[in-house]
Amino acid sequence: MQFHEHKLWQEAYVALMDLENPELTPSAKDVAATIADSLTRQDRRAGRELLQIAVGLVAKTRTELAVAWGKGLVTDETFKKIDDQYATLSSSLQS
Repeated sequence: MQFHEHKLWQEAYVALMDLENPELTPSAKDVAATIADSLTRQDRRAGRELLQIAVGLVAKTRTELAVAWGKGLVTDETFKKIDDQYATLSSSLQS
């Protein structure tokens, strides 16, 4: 399976594309890239470790998003939608 076809990567990609301004949350790109990296590893243990790193990057992304929202750079509606997407992704990465 190509990483583009995997649900985890697709969730990260959709959340990234839903950002009004991806520069506000630079770690969002890292989330998708780390998930892609984990899904292309032949060493399953290395892949699992990368997924755990992606969990941390999701937390970083949510923090960056909250800061952008707090500064008024992101609307309430956008913050809620994208924060929920990343909360779901975090759960998916850990199950």
